[in-house]
Amino acid sequence: MKKMTWSGYIVLTVLLVLFISSSMPYQDQSLKPGLSRYIPLGFVDHLRFISFSYHGEVSVAALGKSGFVEFFIRKAAHVSIFLVLGVALIDLTRRRLTPGLAVLFAYSLALTVAVFDEFHQILTGDRTGLVQDVLLDGTGALLGIGLYLVVRRIKVRRQAGSLSFRHEKRRQHF
Repeated sequence: MKKMTWSGYIVLTVLLVLFISSSMPYQDQSLKPGLSRYIPLGFVDHLRFISFSYHGEVSVAALGKSGFVEFFIRKAAHVSIFLVLGVALIDLTRRRLTPGLAVLFAYSLALTVAVFDEFHQILTGDRTGLVQDVLLDGTGALLGIGLYLVVRRIKVRRQAGSLSFRHEKRRQHF
């Protein structure tokens, strides 16, 4: 039996975290009480000029200070968790597929997870599934895949440079 790679464990962990968080009603995971209690939110007054629509109005006036900050924390969580998922999925898929297919497959898997996560939220009380969140999740996955590919390319180039440097040293030595 083959041993599971680090990226396999990351994928399973992310899927578990997503399932648990999507199973919780909004009230059980609201950050507003903690934000109001532990963080001085005076800085939010300087952001009153920000207003846009995202399944309703997003502004300090519409959501309150803590709700406004919570909105951005939640959306950053979408991007972050799928960035991690994208890194893990591209690591898993590149081991078996050509680079182009690995990117396509990893991204497709991440989007599929995002769609099912939003569908799961629809089935949970007091939650909604949003296409906008799937788009954020997809953006996070793409960022993760891109980051992985850039870091991997740098690592391979450094190793290649290090090998050629060692080879040159050996030739000079003899």
